[in-house]
Amino acid sequence: MPSDRAPLRINLGCGLLTHPNWVNVDGSWNARLAKHPFLRKALTIFRILPKEKEAVPWNRDIFLHDIRKPLPFRDNSADAIYASHVLEHLYREQGQQLARECFRVLAPGGFVRFVVPDLHAVVREYLGEHPFGETPASQPPIPAGDRMNERLLMRWPSPSNRNFVLRAYEAIQDFHSHKWMYDEESLAALLRSAGFVDVARKNYAESRIPNVTDVEDASRIVNGAGVCVEGRKP
Repeated sequence: MPSDRAPLRINLGCGLLTHPNWVNVDGSWNARLAKHPFLRKALTIFRILPKEKEAVPWNRDIFLHDIRKPLPFRDNSADAIYASHVLEHLYREQGQQLARECFRVLAPGGFVRFVVPDLHAVVREYLGEHPFGETPASQPPIPAGDRMNERLLMRWPSPSNRNFVLRAYEAIQDFHSHKWMYDEESLAALLRSAGFVDVARKNYAESRIPNVTDVEDASRIVNGAGVCVEGRKP
C-alpha cells in the first residue's frame, strides 16, 4: 500500500454514519438539504419536508455524489472502500458497474467491503426458522409471505402519502426501494467478477481495513441483519 500519503478511505452511501477519517459520500435529498439549512427550514415550515426530518442530524460535510455514476476519484487512489446497505438499492447492472468502479479507484492491495441485507436469512425466516431472533409475544403474528415482503422492501406496502414535490423527487431518483438482493455467494461472485481476489465473508468488525468500526454499524450485520463480504485488489 502507498505509504507517502494519508490513507484515502471512502464510505459510499454513508447516510448518518460518517467519520472524519473517511470521505463520506451520499447523494440523497437529505444529504443535499443538510448543506442548505435555511432551505431545509423553509421546506419544513411549508410542510414540504416532514417536521420530524428536520431534526435528523445529517452531516453538512458529506461529499455529494450519485453512486450510479462513475466515482469522482482517480485510478488507484484509495486504500479502502466501504458500502453498507447500499448495493441492494441499485439494479444488478448498476451494482456490477459500482463494483468495477471500486476496483478502478482502489490502489493495488486496497480492500472493498460491501454489506447488504442477507437474502439467505430472509428465506430461512420464510421457511420457519428464526435467524432474526424470536418474535416478541406482544407482536401480532404476521403471515410468512407478508414478513418476507417486508424484509425484501422492494416497494413500500402502501402508495406514498408524501407531498407532490417529494413524490416527484423520489420517482425520479427511484433509490429508496430495493432493486436486487444478495446472499453470501452472489455478493462474493459480484466482487470476483469485478477482478477482486481473496474474497471472503466477514463478521462485524472483522476486517483487513484498519478501524472499519469507524463506519460500520453492528445492527446492520448481526442477528441476520446483513451479510458482509470483503475483497482485495491484486
